[in-house]
Amino acid sequence: MIDWGAFLVVFGAALFSAVFVVALYSLGIRFLATPARPVEGSLESNGPSRDDEDDDVDDLGRPRWATVAAYTCFTFSVIAVLVGIYLIVPALHR
Repeated sequence: MIDWGAFLVVFGAALFSAVFVVALYSLGIRFLATPARPVEGSLESNGPSRDDEDDDVDDLGRPRWATVAAYTCFTFSVIAVLVGIYLIVPALHR
């Protein structure tokens, strides 16, 4: 006999977990796409212009808080995936 209550609990947990991991990862990507602040008096609407000769690999123009928030989201999504793998694989918790 099928225990439909347990089936619904597993379905709900899987759905919530999938949405949670995808939302965290996409939020992290969104934080990485945060543009630089516009410079006052500049004609550029999205921050200072970037010349190919002046590009510096370390200076992406992104605020530091956005980078930290992105890596935090990525870390939590990896932790959620690892916890899910731990719960699924019985050999890991014997």
